[in-house]
Formats: sequence, C-alpha cells, structure tokens
Amino acid sequence: MRNAGTRARLGSVAATLVLAGAACLGQEWEVNGLAGGSAHRNLDLTNRFGSAQTGFANGVVFGVSLVQHYYDHISGEIRWTCQRSDLMLASGGAAEKFRGSAHALHYDWHFYARPRKAPLRPFLAAGAGLKNYRGTGVERAYQPLSQFALLTRTTEWKPLISVGGGVKVRLSQRWSLTAELRDYLTPFPREVIVPVGGASLDRWVHDLVPTVGLGIRF
Repeated sequence: MRNAGTRARLGSVAATLVLAGAACLGQEWEVNGLAGGSAHRNLDLTNRFGSAQTGFANGVVFGVSLVQHYYDHISGEIRWTCQRSDLMLASGGAAEKFRGSAHALHYDWHFYARPRKAPLRPFLAAGAGLKNYRGTGVERAYQPLSQFALLTRTTEWKPLISVGGGVKVRLSQRWSLTAELRDYLTPFPREVIVPVGGASLDRWVHDLVPTVGLGIRF
C-alpha cells in the first residue's frame, strides 16, 4: 500500500511538471540589451556647520533583462543594470566627487495596454529587488567638505522599489525596441556616504533611469 501511495504521489508530481512544461511552451521569452542614463535627485544635508547637498552625480547605465510573456497583457521580467554614478557633495560653491557605481537586480511585472502582437504596446511596470552602491575612488587623508559627510570606498546593499513605464515597438516577428523610464527608489546608503556632525539622512534616493532596449524573442 505504501508503494502504491508513493507511485500515486510521483505520478501526480510528474503530471504537474508535464502540465507546467506545456504551459511554458505556450509562452514567449525575450532577451533585451539595455543602455541609457541615470539622473538622481540629490538630498539636502544640514548640521551645525551649515548646509550641503549630497547624493550621486548623473551617469550612464547599461544592462540586460530576461522577459517571460505570460499572457497578452502581462509579462514578468528579471533585470540587471550597472550604472556609473559618482558620489558627490556640494556646499557654498565648493564641490567634491568620488568615483562610484551601482548594480541593481530586480523583478518587475509589466502590464500592457495592447495585446502581444500589436505593433505599439504602451505599458506600466512595477517590481522590487536589491541595489548595491559602491564607492570606488581613492580615499585621502583630507576630504573637502568633510564637516558634512564622508565619501567612502565601500559597498552597501539596499532594498529597491522599481516603478515606471514605457512603450514597446514590434520591429518584426522576433525583434522589438523598447523605450522606458524607471524610478529606482532605495533608502539612502549611509555607509557609502556617511553624514557627520549630527546630520541625518533617513530619506529615500530617487534614481530616474531612461533606457532604450533591443530585444529578441525565442
């Protein structure tokens, strides 16, 4: 009886896998190469020495994504991007920069206004993941504006929320072009940019990322 029950459970699992495989065969996959830019909204920092602005300079972005088209109007995407964005600090006409970069890995849902075979498909996107901030410059014994914050050579992971939208243009049966704008939101990386003098930066970083992507379906 025990063997019969085991065989029945194995048969149920096998049937589930077969059905899942058949469902996946009916779906389309797409690989995209991405390139674009990055524009941050810098934050105000105030302590007993005065006020300054800190955050990240505008930079360039590139990345790749894998999209699974589940239904006519819904897709899921896993995306990795790398961006070059220097750390910055500015006050009273003086400014200091420190080389930096960031890597983001996240999963998003795409909600399309038109069906899969339409030539032009506006969409909204939302998802979540992680972002790794990196200070990659050379630290010095003295850093200008260090009375406000320290720009450090370190890394820090932060949770990420991704929201945005765009439009997908169908170039052929297999190729497509996508233009979109995302807002990547994370808590401020206080280990990469360290406030000093009693300053507080318990706020979120907004990173506006416009990209263009070329995709191929298979």
